[in-house]
Amino acid sequence: MTLRRYDKGLLDQYFELHSQHALTFVRGFIIAMAEQPSPAAVGTLYDQFSDLCTDIFGGCIHFGYFDNPAERLAIGAATDRLTSLVAERLSLGPGQRILDVGCGTGKPAAQIASAAGARVLGISISNRQIELAQAQYGTTRQPGQVCFQFANAMDMPFADGSFDGAYAIESLFHMDDKATALAHIGHTLRPGGRLVIADFFLDEPLAGSDADILTQFCQLCQAPPLCTAREYRDLLQQAGFEVIEFTDIRNNVQRNYEVMAAALRQKALLLDEASGEQLRGGASIVEQMVVTKTVGYVLMTATRMQHEEGKTMVH
Repeated sequence: MTLRRYDKGLLDQYFELHSQHALTFVRGFIIAMAEQPSPAAVGTLYDQFSDLCTDIFGGCIHFGYFDNPAERLAIGAATDRLTSLVAERLSLGPGQRILDVGCGTGKPAAQIASAAGARVLGISISNRQIELAQAQYGTTRQPGQVCFQFANAMDMPFADGSFDGAYAIESLFHMDDKATALAHIGHTLRPGGRLVIADFFLDEPLAGSDADILTQFCQLCQAPPLCTAREYRDLLQQAGFEVIEFTDIRNNVQRNYEVMAAALRQKALLLDEASGEQLRGGASIVEQMVVTKTVGYVLMTATRMQHEEGKTMVH
C-alpha cells in the first residue's frame, strides 16, 4: 500500500467546513448529531477524503470481495473482484449505456466499460471525485465510452429511459431519502433494465452496544441508519423494481473492516498528533464493526418493471 503524506490541515479544514452542521467528536473522530446527513455534507466528506480512501482501497472507494475472511488477497484485487461481480449481474452487451450512481474516482466505471464494451456515465456529488475520475479515466478510453459529471442521485437530470442499466456500489448507503433516489434511478432506466446494488443492511433493528457501534460507524461515514433487508426490498418495489436476487456476502467483505482500520492507523503516523488521534479514533470505530454480526452486505439485482397504468412515482 502506497503511503502519501497528507497536509497537516486536511482534517482541521474538514472540521471547519462542518462546524455549522453542529458536529461533535466521539473517540476523537467526527460524529454527526441527530440531523440526517445532507448531500452537501457527503460531498464535502469525499472532497476532503477521496485521495485517502483510494489509497486505502487500491484505487476504488468501496469494499473488496474475499473468498473467506482469512484470504490475504491484495485489497486492490479484492475491490476489482467486487466490481466484476456487479458487472456480471448487469448482463451487459457492447454499446449499452450504463449509469454509475456514486462513481467514486472512476475505477469501477472504467473496469466495467473495458470488460463489456459498454458506455458508462458516472455521477457523484463530490467535485473532487469528478476531477480525479475525469483526469485518470475520462480521457484514456474511446471518446464517450467513460465520462463523469456532477449530479445528485436524489435529483438526477436525465430523461426517462436514458440508460440500459445502473449500479450503485455503497452510494445508497449515504442517502437519507433512498425512496426518492431509487425512484429517480428507476425513471432513468428503460423497462427491463437492471439495477445492481452493493450495500450494507441489517438483519433486524439493533439495540444495546451493537446499535451504538453501528451508529458511530454510520455517523463516521456520513450515512443515515441502515435499512433492514425487508425495508430495502420494499423500497425497491415501491420504486417500480422487481428484486430478482438478494445475496448476503457479509463473510466475504468482513476483512475490509480490518484493512480499513489498519490503514487509518498507518496514515495517522504521517499526521501531527492531534490529526493522527482523530484518524486513530476512526480506526477504533471501524474495528468494532467486525464483532457486529447483524450487519450484512448485499449484492442485489433488480429489474425495472413497466409502469402500472395510473400509478404515480416520485420524479
